[in-house]
Amino acid sequence: MSFPLSRRTVLSVGLVTLATAAMPLAARASTISFNSGWEHLKFRSLEPNTFNTAGNALTVVAEGTSSILYRILPSDLFDSRRAEWTWRVDSSVPPSDLNDTDNDDRNLGVFFVNASDDVAARIRPGTGISSLMRNRNVQVLMYTWGGNNPQGTVIPSPQAPGRLRNIVQRRPATGQFRESVDLARDFQRVFGVELRNLVALAVSSNSENSGIRVQAQVSEWVLG
Repeated sequence: MSFPLSRRTVLSVGLVTLATAAMPLAARASTISFNSGWEHLKFRSLEPNTFNTAGNALTVVAEGTSSILYRILPSDLFDSRRAEWTWRVDSSVPPSDLNDTDNDDRNLGVFFVNASDDVAARIRPGTGISSLMRNRNVQVLMYTWGGNNPQGTVIPSPQAPGRLRNIVQRRPATGQFRESVDLARDFQRVFGVELRNLVALAVSSNSENSGIRVQAQVSEWVLG
């Protein structure tokens, strides 16, 4: 279990890709299981979400709450360059302002963490995502279902705009979608850096500002 930290210290606003047309992954694609390898990052002064993991699906309920479920990847997946996942929202927050930490509720954020070779070489089982997200040689890209911006809008985090950025993938509403993203292209476009090592994944939801109940799911997550 990770040590509780302030959400303002480690959380960024979400990012979405401009092009989301489904494209198949390479034959070596790896399915991400929601198993015991996932850790729950909780924030000081905020009640945590309820996450339930089962096989290839993760369900989350946020009701005036906020937290992150994350997984440090094994080194044989560091060279992943594409991702696909299905996400569903059954109960949605209203539109929000992702530039304002006092009004940035979102249904879901799907994080991808890029690290330099030096940082990646030091990652071990038990490495916490909070330390990675504060490292100047790490970039965190979050595809977000929420906010009030057109699809594809890039929104830097007000806490750490150089390291944490969002692409708006879906505006707040209920529904289900299959996403397919080119991580290498999006890291280059959003941060101007090469995707060197994909070292961690994470899922967040937060409704601590509105208190609205979010009920959502992420499933069939594939890297390739």
